[in-house]
Amino acid sequence: MVKTYTWDEIKRILEKELEKTKHILTYGTIGSCKIERDIDTIITKKADSKTSDFYKEIHELFEKINSYLKKNHSSKLICFNMFEPEMLKLANKKENDLAFHVFPYVSFGQIKRDWEAYMFKDEESVKKFLKENYSLISGNKEDLFNSKFAKEYYHDPLYLRLEIYNRIYSNYNEKNLVEIMNHYLDFLFRKKLGINIEKASNKKEVEELFYKLCDKIDKKEEAKNHN
Repeated sequence: MVKTYTWDEIKRILEKELEKTKHILTYGTIGSCKIERDIDTIITKKADSKTSDFYKEIHELFEKINSYLKKNHSSKLICFNMFEPEMLKLANKKENDLAFHVFPYVSFGQIKRDWEAYMFKDEESVKKFLKENYSLISGNKEDLFNSKFAKEYYHDPLYLRLEIYNRIYSNYNEKNLVEIMNHYLDFLFRKKLGINIEKASNKKEVEELFYKLCDKIDKKEEAKNHN
């Protein structure tokens, strides 16, 4: 089925909304950007920004796209990470819906850790791929390789796990979102941080717990750097 909207139409909205952001370092795509399939999207965080602020901007950005699609095309935006078939099914994807394959990163070390295991043999090949294939909508590509963003964090694996478990922008119905995120949030808080938490009862509480988790990981990283 041919979509009732184009990628250029969606891109214009992204460009407008990205001008308002304060915590996103770069936003861009890789691949062909064929909306009939999905859009591969890489988003990076400014080094001095909190991870919770970074994710808040991402969630708000995607909600703008979702609202636009709903109002103008009777469709929705679905964002997924590595579990595409499962996530698209749970979001009840229809033919006119738009899918984003999302890769948010807080550091180049996180990118390297995520990609070297599957696609590239070393750091230089990762850099070469980004320089040649990362098509920016916002930001400067050279910022990916400066001293601030290029550092590796001790908690990069935990930041990666944070995104793997994130379903906030996946457009699940609220019941499924709350049930699934309660499971993942409990695991990350209890097993990775040693903190017991109360379960969320709605989407707003899920978001609050997710941002609290981001802040806790940031604080652990700061403490590690000061030791």
